Amino acid sequence: MRRRTVMFESWRGLYSDSPRVLSERLATTDLPLRRLWVTTGENEFPSDVATVQRHSAAYFRSLLTTDVLVANDIVSQHLVKGPRVHYVQLWHGTPLKLIGHDERAHSYTGAQAHLKRMVRDVAKWDYLVSPSPACSEIFRSAFGFEGEIWETGYPRNDVLRAPDAAARRAEVREKLGLEPGALAVLHAPTWRDDDKSEEGRFQQSVLIDPDLLAEALPEGSRLLLRLHRNVTERPAGTRDDFVLDVSGHPDIAELYLAADVLVSDYSSAVYDFAVTGKPILLFAPDLDRYRDSVRGLYFDYEDWAPGPVSTSQVDLATALADLDAVEQAWGERYGAFVQKFCPHEDGLAGQRVVERLRSVLTR
Repeated sequence: MRRRTVMFESWRGLYSDSPRVLSERLATTDLPLRRLWVTTGENEFPSDVATVQRHSAAYFRSLLTTDVLVANDIVSQHLVKGPRVHYVQLWHGTPLKLIGHDERAHSYTGAQAHLKRMVRDVAKWDYLVSPSPACSEIFRSAFGFEGEIWETGYPRNDVLRAPDAAARRAEVREKLGLEPGALAVLHAPTWRDDDKSEEGRFQQSVLIDPDLLAEALPEGSRLLLRLHRNVTERPAGTRDDFVLDVSGHPDIAELYLAADVLVSDYSSAVYDFAVTGKPILLFAPDLDRYRDSVRGLYFDYEDWAPGPVSTSQVDLATALADLDAVEQAWGERYGAFVQKFCPHEDGLAGQRVVERLRSVLTR
């Protein structure tokens, strides 16, 4: 078998997410592969991979000539597919909010252009990775994809069920400056299509009140704030003694390990965090507006939720102050949620994708 090239693009130039896990898994196989990573020149990559500058002449040449293209999002300038390319789309989560063709209004800035790029890219996909039958059904309608779906689970979640998960949790918490035994609340909200600053940049107006939460939680607790990458406006006036902005942390899976509880809203982070088995709380004071006017949801929110839904700061703080009661009350619902949306997240998803890819390359 001749040496093949596998080209990886993650978040337009990062070494991260499911493509990273797949790359590292492939490095341990006997397949004669050259691993080529797309970079913007601003991030570090391991010494055993090659890199190519995004949107350079070499980048477009590689898109045409690579044997396998692996991505976790649409490749925005993927104009022509090479004759021998196998395109594996890993995507980046199970949706709750409507995406792609299912969106009702495509009203945010650049939405129509994004949809055109998506249609163009989906037409080139050969294989699409999915974590569950429920997600596969959504993907069919959202992307209009009629090709082969690999229901393997998401490689990026393997770390959450790895044998060294506890050791890695301790290591990450130490790096973040979290005291041993201190409660770490991860707040990871999604972005709102219509929430923008006067300059037109996305901002996050729906946030937890740090003062109220600090009063309700045990001394030494920390709030880890993880804003969506689309949100470039940072909130002002946060409490540095309580709030730790981890929006720039390179790997959100490490934050899932470090945290003791997740507070989210309409984000796919809810599905990933559920793999850890730790409690999940939903803070959705703008539920009616978001569901009915902004984006729309695939599921009835209250029936879908794996934890209590709070629409007020006080209710959220009260729930966070008694997580034992949350786990007791929501254990059955949480288990059903995991069974439906995370049935393959056992720490071996990356290996299953490798085996599928092996069969493609050895045909």
